[in-house]
Amino acid sequence: MIVAEKLTKRYANGFIAVNELQLHVKKGDIYGFLGPNGAGKTTTIRMLTGLLTPSEGRIHIQGMDIGDQVAKIKQHIGVLPESHGYYEWMTGMEYLSLFADLYGVGKKLKKSRVSEVLESVGLSDKSHISVGQYSRGMRQRLGIAKAIVHEPSIIFLDEPTLGLDPQGQKDIQSIIRDLNQRKQITIFITSHLLKEISEICNRVAIVNSGKLVEEGELSSLLYGYRDLLGKENPTLEEVFFFLTNREVVGREHM
Repeated sequence: MIVAEKLTKRYANGFIAVNELQLHVKKGDIYGFLGPNGAGKTTTIRMLTGLLTPSEGRIHIQGMDIGDQVAKIKQHIGVLPESHGYYEWMTGMEYLSLFADLYGVGKKLKKSRVSEVLESVGLSDKSHISVGQYSRGMRQRLGIAKAIVHEPSIIFLDEPTLGLDPQGQKDIQSIIRDLNQRKQITIFITSHLLKEISEICNRVAIVNSGKLVEEGELSSLLYGYRDLLGKENPTLEEVFFFLTNREVVGREHM
């Protein structure tokens, strides 16, 4: 579904935010993309979604080269960025109707589609309330609804539970699982909440200083670090800090 080959982003001042990144996301994955602050996660998402042009490397989404077919690719993806704004004077239904129009959802389908996504994120009973009255958790749900209103096959979620209380986090996790299992949507997610990632993701990638240091099935990855960490059942948090606290880390350690 998503393949990045030697993906690199170099700025005019010489800073390399992403350095020859290799990623492979399979259909049906809930794929956790992890790294410390400044590791290049948001820059990577911006390149994968066509918002930022790579300095080098190639990106294929569903077999399409993003350099040649970015407009077509955007019809198949949805995005919830870490920082995003809302038109607070609109109701939730009006907000989603606007984006349904922008995504080209037909008039005959728009009403039923908007109602469906509001229900899927648990906002049906709040659809006629202005977004300005929504809590942070409700806004995150609305952001996810916007990302799926055009029925994409892949969605990118950048810190979807940031700033939410435990119940809000649990609600968003439940929505993510449902979208993946019931709607068969492939999900690419970043989060600093490693316990959350370990509970909902089947595959993960860990980046540090713009470089990939590990990628694979979560269960296999944890199993592979048992001896290095000296633990029978290491946690994702323990593997993450083992990898990102070292200056040079690579697959040769496996």
